[in-house]
Amino acid sequence: MGLMLALASALQFLESLISLPLPMGVKAGFSSIVVMYVLTEFGFASAMTIAVLKSCFVFVTRGASAFCMSVSGGILSVLAMGLVVLVSRKSKDGAGILTMSVSGGVFHNIGQLAAASAIAESLVTASYLPVLIISGIISGIVTGTLFRVLMPCIKK
Repeated sequence: MGLMLALASALQFLESLISLPLPMGVKAGFSSIVVMYVLTEFGFASAMTIAVLKSCFVFVTRGASAFCMSVSGGILSVLAMGLVVLVSRKSKDGAGILTMSVSGGVFHNIGQLAAASAIAESLVTASYLPVLIISGIISGIVTGTLFRVLMPCIKK
């Protein structure tokens, strides 16, 4: 678990250093690949622990506001992905990984937006919701696809 936390934190930190021409606040979310792996291999509690501890690393590196947004997004994301895992284990249709990733991306962004609204003490930030839902879907597809491709290598 320590190795998973280190990997997720490193990916999150490296991603923050890369400047991509994306709308404000939008990231690919590569550290979520680690959270998805932990969720599928070690379970819900372990994935939630990684998400929360990863947010603590955000607190140390970027401050309290970033921590609030990270932990809100992380908790909501793991809740959504955990629900998808629970449902998809009952049906073996193969769509579970992509659905898990997209729901995680969308709900992470919703959690962050809720935290931003609370910090700003304004619902004006909600006007950014369409951008964040679309970016959550796109980043979910990208990270889910990477997770599916990398999974055989990770298991070795």
